[in-house]
This record gives sequence, C-alpha cells and structure tokens, in this order.
Amino acid sequence: MTEPCDEPPARPGDPAGGPVAPGLDRALAAALKAAASAGARAVVPEPAPRVAARGRRRRRRTVAAAAATAVCVLATTGALAVLGLRPDPPSPPSAPSPSPSAVSPSAVPPSPSATPTGTAFPSSSPTPTPTGSRTP
Repeated sequence: MTEPCDEPPARPGDPAGGPVAPGLDRALAAALKAAASAGARAVVPEPAPRVAARGRRRRRRTVAAAAATAVCVLATTGALAVLGLRPDPPSPPSAPSPSPSAVSPSAVPPSPSATPTGTAFPSSSPTPTPTGSRTP
C-alpha cells in the first residue's frame, strides 16, 4: 500500500506536476474571460460590401482557374489526337543485304568428306551451287 500524503495528486495537464491552489484556478479563469470579452468589444466587423466584393473576387479566380484547366486539358487532348492520326513515318532502311560473294559459313553446305557415307546429298538430286546461281 501507499502511504497517505498531505498534497493532492497532480492533475493531467499541470506543467509543474505539483499541487495547485483552488483559488488560483478561479482567478485565472476570470482573467481569461475578461480578456476575451474586452477583445470581442474591440473587434469591428467588416462592412458587408467589402465581404461581398471579396466573395466576387474569389468566385472570379475560381472560374478563371477552371477555364485555364479546361484549356490545358483540351489542348493536350487535341495534340495527342493529332499525333495519333498522323501516318506512321517511313521506317529507316534495314541493314543492307549481304552481297552474293559474301556467303556466311552456315549457308555453305558441308563438304562431302564430313559425312560418313561420303556424300552430303542423295545421288538422285543435283548438287547445289554455293553462290545461289542456277545451272541449266
């Protein structure tokens, strides 16, 4: 158990964490209320025409911003539509085809000595020419 103490427990939000005199709270509350009422009496409300003019200016700015946004959206959409409707540009020429004299090694048929039977082709078909020209 805890031992009884003479001081009341600290309240939440009390910066010192120690006891506070009950009269001090009432005095502080009265001082704050007096300051608030004095401030409220000193405030002069803004004239209605000035408030209405401020509302009109805000409305004009809002409409101008909406119009500028619409213009930007329409311009972007139009530009994208024009780019989408353009015909495709001609493709760049591909790599030049190899000349007939430069035949890659993979296109050359294997030599007859590379096959176990001695010939790479059946005896009934003519032997192909490596340059691609035809013989009559």
